[in-house]
Amino acid sequence: MDNYYDVIIVGGGVNGCSTAFQLSKRGYKTIVMEKGRVAQEASQAAAGMLGAQVEVSERGPFFDFARQSRSMFPELVPELESLSGVSVSFVNNGMIKTAWTKREKEQLLGRMEFQRHAGEPVEWWEKDQLQSHEPAVSQQVEGALYIPGDGQVKAKEWTMAYARAAENLGAEIREFTEITSLLDHGGKVEGVKSSAGTFYADHVVIAGGAWSGNIKGVPGLKMIPVKGEILSVRPRRPVITRTIHTSDFYIVPKLGGSVIIGATERVGSVDKRVSAGAVQELLQKACNLIPTLEDAEFERAWTGVRPQTADGKPYLGTSHIEGLWIAAGHYRNGILLSALTGKFLADLIGGRTVDSEWELEFSPQRSLKAEEDLIESNH
Repeated sequence: MDNYYDVIIVGGGVNGCSTAFQLSKRGYKTIVMEKGRVAQEASQAAAGMLGAQVEVSERGPFFDFARQSRSMFPELVPELESLSGVSVSFVNNGMIKTAWTKREKEQLLGRMEFQRHAGEPVEWWEKDQLQSHEPAVSQQVEGALYIPGDGQVKAKEWTMAYARAAENLGAEIREFTEITSLLDHGGKVEGVKSSAGTFYADHVVIAGGAWSGNIKGVPGLKMIPVKGEILSVRPRRPVITRTIHTSDFYIVPKLGGSVIIGATERVGSVDKRVSAGAVQELLQKACNLIPTLEDAEFERAWTGVRPQTADGKPYLGTSHIEGLWIAAGHYRNGILLSALTGKFLADLIGGRTVDSEWELEFSPQRSLKAEEDLIESNH
């Protein structure tokens, strides 16, 4: 019957679409159901950084998952571009993590040591080395980590590439279809009820980003929305060649000439407005780091709502209901983690062996800190 599937995926963001792509490759009859448009929420707002090393300050399962996901991009990019016809603007020339103070420098040198012990390439650039590689950077900066393995893509295009590739492999994508409740019987999933009717499947994947916990019948899935404001400018000529990441903002030069600057963090907010104060804050920080950006043309500003969990790690795996799977809570790393997230979920659904440490670390059933504690700590 037309409304019977092997897998229903709730959410047309990057991780829902990556899971659909992986499942479709393996022959599963798959449908993605999205309440708005594909790549409409956090997936279109993201800067597209693949910062496995620049984002993580300590070794552990999350770091290992992130760098494994990053390692998949060089092969995955041409595969997706070929299947989808979408160019994702993959740039793989490294990222820079700057230190403004001697204390920040010490912290970054410590990070360099653990990453080298983990077998990852990373260098420390003193001030003069940084100036020789990126002369537009302020001379007030003490130095920087250079991480050759971290890169970037265009986030919306990356998500659309997954979606179109999945469709071309047989998946169905149904936009403007809101899920009203989960269908289950005797502790086993049976499908979903939606604004377009009832759909049946042996497996349902919840990949709804910050709204994943709002679906009736999905047990105990606490998601914390974190609004982010972001903007882009266009310099008269290229000012930097690599993404620059600091302790509280980033600057990403995109193919085509735009430079993305982000991002604010408003914990608990789903407000889609961009405030004048946020634009001022981001531009001031960016111009302090790259003074020549003062002459850049302002292009636009936008928002996205990141999905965060109480302990900052994504939910990946099975729930208390048989056949119900979760792929949500990727926070600031949805694009980076998407490559491995889709494969990990497809492996779990297919009964393949996965890394037991990851399965435990990201289990939706793990004990979490109170949501209120996290929100309080961010105020």
